[in-house]
Amino acid sequence: MRSSWWRNAVFYQVYVRSFADSNNDGVGDLPGITSRLDYLRSLGVDGLWLTPFYPSPQKDHGYDVADYYGVNPEYGTLDDFARLVEEAHRRGIKLLIDIVPNHTSSRHPWFEAALSGGDDPHRTRYYFVPGRDDAPPNNWQSAFGGPAWTRLDGAPEWYMHLFAPEQPDLNWWNPAVPAEFRKIITYWLDRGAEGFRIDVAVSLHKRRDLADRPLVPHRTTGLPTTAPGFEIIDQPEVHEVYRDWRHITGTYEPERVLVGEIFDPGRQSRYIKQDELHMAFAMMDRRWDASAWKQAIDVYRHAVSRSTSLPSWTQSNHDVIRHVTRLGGDGLGRERAKASALLLLGLPGQYFIYQGEELGLEEAFVPPERREDPLYIHTNGRHQGRDGCRVPMPWRQHEPNAGFSTAPPWLPTPAAWDRNAVDVQARSTTSVLSLYRRVLEIRRGLARRLPARMDWAAAPKDCLMYHRGPLSVACNFGHRPLELVQPGRLLIGSTPGVRRSATGLLMPPTSAAWLETRRSAGS
Repeated sequence: MRSSWWRNAVFYQVYVRSFADSNNDGVGDLPGITSRLDYLRSLGVDGLWLTPFYPSPQKDHGYDVADYYGVNPEYGTLDDFARLVEEAHRRGIKLLIDIVPNHTSSRHPWFEAALSGGDDPHRTRYYFVPGRDDAPPNNWQSAFGGPAWTRLDGAPEWYMHLFAPEQPDLNWWNPAVPAEFRKIITYWLDRGAEGFRIDVAVSLHKRRDLADRPLVPHRTTGLPTTAPGFEIIDQPEVHEVYRDWRHITGTYEPERVLVGEIFDPGRQSRYIKQDELHMAFAMMDRRWDASAWKQAIDVYRHAVSRSTSLPSWTQSNHDVIRHVTRLGGDGLGRERAKASALLLLGLPGQYFIYQGEELGLEEAFVPPERREDPLYIHTNGRHQGRDGCRVPMPWRQHEPNAGFSTAPPWLPTPAAWDRNAVDVQARSTTSVLSLYRRVLEIRRGLARRLPARMDWAAAPKDCLMYHRGPLSVACNFGHRPLELVQPGRLLIGSTPGVRRSATGLLMPPTSAAWLETRRSAGS
């Protein structure tokens, strides 16, 4: 039976630009990641997911790729990538890399050739479509604001971009596009990557008729919205792409993996299959409420129940507000984040940590004049953008920019982050970092005894509890302390106030605990 190393693994998302800067130019890079591998090993992660590091004009910080076969000079060289792979593997850490198949940069050679004239064959690798008088070809909207089309200078044609104008969408109906991406993924697999996180994974093929979106009033706001059932993306042919990629990854040993950027559980159930994607993200972005979290957990579990996979739990990434802030911010948000980490890490499935999560970092305020996110720029500030979750990591207290770099970093480091630096937290037994290190160590020690199923247990109001073989996990969502009559040895609590009493388990408000019982792995 083939090794499924990725099942129940803990991955760590590295936002390359903001993780570690090796040459003090204010921008993170591949050698910087290599220099911090011992930190990641001590944290206890099994694999890394690297955001795009390809050559790029950086209009969307790497998600606008100009060359899929290289490394952006800001981030290093192919030799630096090779060393990163070698050193990660030496420490038992796998590497997933981001692949961006929906669109390229407008500076990609294909698109530049396509602009040279209507007869250039590269033109059919994108969507160039005549407009309607002076209007775009249809009423599709960009995710970054405004029409999903930009008109060519001095020509009647428009090109499609579901994101920024600098990110023209590829035409996956043209056989040259899937053929090129077969070469791209093989190239990086041969260089040691263990798989890919696939950006906007369901978006490759657009509906062929390019029909207008039928608009109906939103049932809450009354504003025009796309009628239910009308799909621009998520066409049946996308599944053929991933069946092809799954065949390619399956020729490697151990098997390489495909992780789709798919958050909708309904779509996950259609893409996570034995012959398509291995994983997608179970984003836990619910309000702090026991019933809401239980429902979300059950929905994501059900989404993959017919596959051979398990949910890939996560709470933050480079596109969303950090969950400490979402959960209330400051001390309250941090306590809730610690409790939620224990709740999710005990569940069957994979877990994705977003860099800085293990430090309890909050969303940072970035002054408007320093913001770089195209989502902020293209909406003229109507959307705050994603820069606040991308601020560079704080490594050392009492150093410029919290030890990230001596030069001003590409996004400013909040002064308050100095006290959250890695070196400060590493010295404290009660820090968020120490909690993550300890729970991942315990999880690893229990791994062989934990079954792929879990069962909810009866619990008081505002509390969730489940059993997973010898592991019992409880989380108090409420504002009052609880005493649970629950047998077992206390393995870890999210706060020092979690402790055993003569009669049960004492749980302060907003806390979680792991208990080891004598249940068998199959119970």
